[in-house]
Amino acid sequence: MKKFLIILTALSLCISTAEAACNFIIKIGDNKSKIVEKIAEPMPMFEGQSMLPVSSMEICPNDNLDDDIAIEYIFLGEPENERLAAIRMVVLNDSKNTLSDKLILMNYAKKVYGNFDTGSNPKAYNNFKVWDKDKNIIIYKRMFNEEDLIEEEIYISTKEYDQKLGAFYNKIEMDELKEEITN
Repeated sequence: MKKFLIILTALSLCISTAEAACNFIIKIGDNKSKIVEKIAEPMPMFEGQSMLPVSSMEICPNDNLDDDIAIEYIFLGEPENERLAAIRMVVLNDSKNTLSDKLILMNYAKKVYGNFDTGSNPKAYNNFKVWDKDKNIIIYKRMFNEEDLIEEEIYISTKEYDQKLGAFYNKIEMDELKEEITN
C-alpha cells in the first residue's frame, strides 16, 4: 500500500508539472505555419527576422500568469520559410516594477524549469539562471537596469538557433557600424 501511495504521489506531481508549462504551439526550428494558422502572421522586424507578440493569457491560460507578460515568438528566414528561433516571455513592468515584485514569472520559471537560489529576499534577485534541457537553452533573467527598472524574461532557444540569432544580431550591428563610419 505504501508503494502504491508513493507512486501515486509521484505521478500526480509529474502530471501537475506537465500541465504547468505553457503550450507554445510550435517548437524551436519549426516553420511558422502552425502559429500562423492558430494566431497570426509574424510582423517583420529586420530583413530576415520577424516577431509575433502574444498575450501569455492566450498561450498559457492555466498558469496564473498576467496580461502584462508577453510571449514573443522570434523567427529567422525569408518570409515564406521562416523558422522559430526563440521564444521570450517578457514582463512588461510599470515604473514601480509592480509585476516583477509579484514574482509571477520567477515562480513560473522555478515551477516549470527547476528551482534555483534567489537568496533570502527573492524580490532583490538581480541575476540570471540557465538550464540546458531537452536540447533547449532556457535562461531566466531578472536584472535591474540603469533606471532601476527590472528587466525580467525567460528566453527559450536551442544551441543551433541561439547561435543563428547571435550571428544575425551581430551582422546588424556590424552593418550599422559600417554605415556610421561611412557617414
